[in-house]
Amino acid sequence: MTLAFLLPWNLQSHEIWIMAIGALVCSSCGILGCFLILKKLSLMGDAISHSVLPGIVIAVMLTGKIHSIWVVLAAGIMGILTPVFTDMIKKSGLVHEDTAIGAVFTTLFALGVVMVSQIGNIDLDVDCVLYGEIATTPLDVLILSGISFGPKAFWILAMVFSANFLFVFLFYKQLKISTFDPALAKAMGLHPERVHYLLMAMISITTIACFEAVGSILVVAMLIVPGACAYLLTQRLKIMLILSIVAGALFSISGYAITIAFQGDVSVSGSMTSAAGVFFFLVLFLSPSQGILVTLWKKYENKHSLIRDHILLDLYRQEEKGKSPITQAHFLSEYGYTTQQDIKALKKLLQNKMVLSKEDAICLSPDGKKRAQEMMRAHRLWEMYMSSLGAASDHVHRSASDMEHILSPDLCNQIDKALDHPDCDPHGKKIPAAIQQ
Repeated sequence: MTLAFLLPWNLQSHEIWIMAIGALVCSSCGILGCFLILKKLSLMGDAISHSVLPGIVIAVMLTGKIHSIWVVLAAGIMGILTPVFTDMIKKSGLVHEDTAIGAVFTTLFALGVVMVSQIGNIDLDVDCVLYGEIATTPLDVLILSGISFGPKAFWILAMVFSANFLFVFLFYKQLKISTFDPALAKAMGLHPERVHYLLMAMISITTIACFEAVGSILVVAMLIVPGACAYLLTQRLKIMLILSIVAGALFSISGYAITIAFQGDVSVSGSMTSAAGVFFFLVLFLSPSQGILVTLWKKYENKHSLIRDHILLDLYRQEEKGKSPITQAHFLSEYGYTTQQDIKALKKLLQNKMVLSKEDAICLSPDGKKRAQEMMRAHRLWEMYMSSLGAASDHVHRSASDMEHILSPDLCNQIDKALDHPDCDPHGKKIPAAIQQ
């Protein structure tokens, strides 16, 4: 099966509307979800999306209408009360924040379900709240002056997306600073608590708007997954926000493709959420900056890089003793390089011309000696620095073995100057001179 059915000229109007509505849902949730992820409050999105149910029920009881501004306001109030109650419990010091969130939202959601089931005159379907049905949204059309403008859900969600975008645009500075450094935001008079609760209110309103399309359970994924994918792909907030919007549209199109592939026998909302999950795991594994595969490769390369550095340092020590060149077998045996990783590291150094080999004897090349001298200088200067702070001479080697791979030549020169240019380390070994660049 090809994806030709997704081409615009092969789609029917209601299919385009469904994908557009799905994209608005995913993007509206994703742009706010970015801040939940950065605040490490991913569970709060789940909490708010469930906790607004009592507010909806109360508003419908009082007004008799499901679609009214009072429902939105009631949901917004409950959305604000959820983090307020959570903070009150957390500040008691008796439980952790995640426990407080779980206790608050399960209680409020259960209360809402009980209210719906016990009060029979409320025209509110719990299944609709939980699961939604995006496939039927094109049937409820907005008609003005006899002209059809498409599904009402599209225009409602378009306004919600615009409001969320405008909110982030207008309060970008406050959101950014209060997210990464609340103390600084408070010192600057940016009122981080007000910004936080305003964000929670926007999430509540967005949740209400998405209920009819994807339901309370599925909106949780849309609050987290688009932002999570963007977070794994960039370290810049503005790019993260843009990527979350793009990801939302991609999830919608991909999810609807799954529905069509199964000939409409699966939930559209569930398919979109499943597509989001698939993309998340793909990004989790394949992200060029933070993906699992890249992380494993970096760990592998770092491990072998350390082995190569140690070989260079040990060959440098051989030169200091006047025992260079040295036979490869003797060198490997004397310094305990016996594993296949060690042999592979030495071969890599030979390939890169950092180590020279002649008649089974090895020694440092000029480039290899330069690198080894820089590391040895860093090692012994760090030992002197630690000794100057009062560390015993037999306790400085371990930390120096780590710092020798990290300290730059410029930083070594600063340490050398601060120590008044010492000649030897605490063990009496000569500190190599700085290499002239």
